[in-house]
Amino acid sequence: MREDQMTPEQRREDRRRKNPMIHQFEGELRARLDLSEADFRRVGRDRWRSILEQLANRFADRTRDRKRDLHWANTNGYSPWAMDRLAGCWHTDCRSWFFRLPELLPEDQFVYLLLEPAGGWFWLFEGRLEAVIRALAVLNETAFLGLGSPDYYLASRKFRWIIGFNHHDMVSLAGEGFALEGFGGFPPAT
Repeated sequence: MREDQMTPEQRREDRRRKNPMIHQFEGELRARLDLSEADFRRVGRDRWRSILEQLANRFADRTRDRKRDLHWANTNGYSPWAMDRLAGCWHTDCRSWFFRLPELLPEDQFVYLLLEPAGGWFWLFEGRLEAVIRALAVLNETAFLGLGSPDYYLASRKFRWIIGFNHHDMVSLAGEGFALEGFGGFPPAT
């Protein structure tokens, strides 16, 4: 479709797709960690919109006027379904909380990683939990490879749960399937 035939929303999405930053970001992160594409990769544009829409439908409170999209932890809140399944919120250390994720998600599984670098849109990655934890460690050490410290989310690929981390160093868990038995929370913020 030609640009003059697109709606403003379609033009914004087309510019996001062509943005080379996400490709550079993915390449640098995978190179630093020596990760294969099978372990960590950017979600292709053919699946990106559908996944974000499913996550928003499941987890975002879409009843408020200000935002009806994926800004759960900061401006919009979780959906009623997710709030009924809120497993907890913790003020935590941004540099280490994610190392405890295997206690909550003991299965070797693939998860989505959503980064919100700027402009109200998300970069969406998927990877093995172990690879995502390693990526978050490097991202925290490098101010997210120069992007600053964006809010980010981890989500089940089956849309069962979501874990949000925001710029106030707050972690929230909502959904089903967490292994909370014996889990005492995340390390406190320093």
